[in-house]
Parts: sequence; C-alpha cells; structure tokens
Amino acid sequence: MKRKLPSLLGSYSRMLLPRRGLGRGERLPNLAMDSRSLRFDARHLRAYRQHFGLDPALGVPLLYPQVISLPLHLRLLSRSRMPLSILGLIHLRSHIQRYRMLDEHAQLQLDCRILTSRRSPLGLEVDVATEVWHHDMLYWQSITTYLRRGDFLDDHAEPDALPERAQWHTLDVPAHPGVQWRVPKIAGWRYAGLSGDFNPLHLSRLMASRYGFGKPFAHGMWSLARSLTGRRLAEQVRLDVHFKAPLPLGSQVRQSHRRLGHKEQWALLPVDGGDEPMLLAQLDEAPAGPLR
Repeated sequence: MKRKLPSLLGSYSRMLLPRRGLGRGERLPNLAMDSRSLRFDARHLRAYRQHFGLDPALGVPLLYPQVISLPLHLRLLSRSRMPLSILGLIHLRSHIQRYRMLDEHAQLQLDCRILTSRRSPLGLEVDVATEVWHHDMLYWQSITTYLRRGDFLDDHAEPDALPERAQWHTLDVPAHPGVQWRVPKIAGWRYAGLSGDFNPLHLSRLMASRYGFGKPFAHGMWSLARSLTGRRLAEQVRLDVHFKAPLPLGSQVRQSHRRLGHKEQWALLPVDGGDEPMLLAQLDEAPAGPLR
C-alpha cells in the first residue's frame, strides 16, 4: 500500500517500551485508526501472487487486505494507551468477508479499530476489526483475534464467553482425505519479508522456546493462504479460520475436507499421526449476512 500507513519500524520500536499491565477487571481501550486515499502497491501485490502461485486474472486475493493491514494493527496494539506488551502475540482466529471484488488500481480507505478484549484460560484475547471502503461502500471486512498468553483470570472467575462467530460447528458429513504438503523451513523468513510480520515466534527457535513452543512455526495467514492454493472463490464469500496449534516449519501436513451445500470445511492435520487439527477453516459461498 502507499500513503499514510504507519511505519512498521516505529511500531516495532514501541513494542519494547515498558507497560503498566492490565488492572483487575480492566478492558483494553477501544482505539481506532484509518488510512485514506490508499492504493495497492503493484510490485508487492505481484510478489504476493507469485509467492502463492495465484492467477492475476482472479483479482485481488481474498486474504491480501489482511496482509497489508498489519501496519495499522501493530500501531493500534502498540499505542501508548495500551497497557500490555504485544511481544509474543499469537494470531488465534480470523473471520473475513468479501462483499465486492476490489479493484487493484482504485483509491481505498482502510479502517481499523479494537472491538473488545476477553479473558480466557489461555490468556487475553483481543479482537481487531478491519474494513476496506471505496466510494462509501464496504468491499471487504475482517475481525482478527490475537492472544496474549498469561494468567488474566481472577481466582474462581469464569472465562468470558466467546462470540457466536468464534463457535465452531462441524458440518454433519464425512471428512474426505485430501492432499499432503510440507511447510518449507524458510517459510517463516520468506513470509516475514512479504508481510512485514517479523514476530520472532516464526523466525527463531530460541524465541519460540522462550514462549513455550518447541520450534518456530508458520505464520497463520501463510498456512491459511497455502491451504487455499488452487481455489477459485466466489465474489461474495465468508471465511472463518481457527489456528488451533502451531504448524512447525519443516513439518508435513494432510488436508482433510468436508462439504455440505454452499459450505466447505477443512482441517490441517499432522501426517505423523494424531487427529488434533492445527488449523480449522470454513468457507461459505452464500453468507447470510454481514460479519458481526
């Protein structure tokens, strides 16, 4: 993107500043930012397509606005009013809905805001909403949930309820085995260079171990984009994804599918045994309403 997106370097430097911590019963502030009169960077868009083998004739890829919104996400989450450090932040879920195909040459408005936060057994979840507008019309929308691991629940307190969009309902049809593929060992660094997401959990074995992971793992949006390879998507489409477990660099996965009517679900599972999915995704080619 060009013009008025925050500097990634500035956001990364802000992450190193000390934070006061989250008080008892406190929620994160509902901050917002926008970038107006933006255009897609043609070279960056071409590099993204080439990385995943996408046909330019299919238009702007469904996941691309999520990638280029990272500078706004990081600036929001690293603002001085944010009480928590976001170092080691984990991408937990994404919900994406496209209403119209984006014109890669058009001027766009990108809006981001922090919707809410909730306390869970794993830590603090933060929902960040992103919208892409053109001529006062909503073209694309997402809600991204990040996890800050830690103990944020008071003694005997119940976790906050998940919103309905985050509650997974498995399609009542048998799963079909799909293809197997391998996560390149250099996928972390390559995607970091493409997306600007230099989270050390995807790059460094030492840092991954420090935060409780055995080895660095693939970015969530890389895993999702890779699992969509070869798909031709409808113009109006809803995509929900849960990143259930790390997808280690160098590992091999199998991709199973279920389909019922206009909905399709798939899971990424380890080839070397086990039925616990590392990624669950659902594609709805006839969404009933707007993303909430």
